[in-house]
Amino acid sequence: MISKAIAKYLRISPRKTRSVISLIKGKSVDEAAGILEGLNKRASSLLAKLLNSAIANAKRFPNVQKQDLYISDIYADGGPQIKRTRAEALGRASVIRKPTSHVTIELDAKLSSAAGQPKRGRQLKAKGVKPVKQVTSKQKPEAKKDKMKNTHRKIKGKKGTK
Repeated sequence: MISKAIAKYLRISPRKTRSVISLIKGKSVDEAAGILEGLNKRASSLLAKLLNSAIANAKRFPNVQKQDLYISDIYADGGPQIKRTRAEALGRASVIRKPTSHVTIELDAKLSSAAGQPKRGRQLKAKGVKPVKQVTSKQKPEAKKDKMKNTHRKIKGKKGTK
């Protein structure tokens, strides 16, 4: 992680924010900024400000270029709900909940292959984990068909009531 930016108490629900987050997660900084600029969602302007803040935090390091940055992690957590009351019928009051959210974005730099990045297999062996073998078979398993036959059993017994 090169830089991190957090926006707290944003007056938008985390559910609405997560729909925009899913579009930019894992993208490069320039591509994410373009996506946010073209989106017609309220969360996009808030996330664009947060992205610009994270980019400014990354510029503190002398060797980091903006072209090398990408969004390594971004998530929205729920914040406290603001509660308001509203008059209802028969003298009652109903509570209106206004959600807030805390959004965190982390940027990282892409490493070139010439930088001597270790291969995946060596890295796993160093941690003591065996690499997973990939299945190349394109045949569909037939076990699901057998299970489906048993799910639609007829129930024996008396039907109807007196």
